[in-house]
Amino acid sequence: MAIPKSVRDILLVEAKHRCTICSEKCFEIHHIIEQADGGTDEEDNLIVLCPNCHQHRYHRSGEFTRDQLRIYKTKLKESNEIERRLLLNLEDIRSHIGELSSQELEQQLKTELSEAITLITPERSPNVHQTIVGTATDLANRGDLLGGARKAIEVQFEVERQQAKAQFTRTEIERIDDDAYRKSDEFPAAYKFELVLNQIPHRDWLEVFNEMYRRNWYNMKRETRIVRDRIQIIVADSDNLQGHVDFTKGLVEQTNDFVFTQGFAAIDRKINAAKAHALGEYDAIQSLKERTKNLKL
Repeated sequence: MAIPKSVRDILLVEAKHRCTICSEKCFEIHHIIEQADGGTDEEDNLIVLCPNCHQHRYHRSGEFTRDQLRIYKTKLKESNEIERRLLLNLEDIRSHIGELSSQELEQQLKTELSEAITLITPERSPNVHQTIVGTATDLANRGDLLGGARKAIEVQFEVERQQAKAQFTRTEIERIDDDAYRKSDEFPAAYKFELVLNQIPHRDWLEVFNEMYRRNWYNMKRETRIVRDRIQIIVADSDNLQGHVDFTKGLVEQTNDFVFTQGFAAIDRKINAAKAHALGEYDAIQSLKERTKNLKL
């Protein structure tokens, strides 16, 4: 039975189209437990391996055990390994400048950009970011990207758009911290309990949450604030605690909805305006250059 295409695609994207062990370019999927031994076509029993690692290093020399293959497979999810493979792919694109068509090079670059969306912030992944920008610039300087240098400007702003949006992931309430109940100084009968979030929210997300909190009406509203990955709620012993939790959950959802609709729309407007300005300046300079060709001194 053939491995489903959807499963193959997941595995190849996860491995960045490279061997899980040696990182050579690779498009072959193999079973960790062979089908003859009862292995299935499930994703967790499949691994991307080049012919050398599969046939020689695994089967013939026994260099790796099944458990070690699974460790290599797990490592693919680590951010530093993802970045390393992205860098290899970007360097591979640059090495083919002049060999492949401009359409092929542009499509490869777009594919890497889409897969790198959560990794290309300059602060988190300076090497990846620098290589993406450098690749676009090299392609433009050689005239291999459609539109040359003008296209490089567009690619750069698309990178910035992805960077800006990649900073935001949905913030969710995971649980109530049963060990965080304590007396609070807000008023005589005040107590504090905490809701644990799945992450420390981005500062812009936090600003929206606080504004939502100020604007929302709730007849039992006490003090509610976010400290790192905790929502601290000040209550009285007689309060409706479920009401406080439901109100806070609603605020979190409202904030997520705002950030991923109006917030992202604002990012698009800002990037589009900056890109239009940069392209306008570029076009004006190109026009001046063209007009000065026929000037007589």
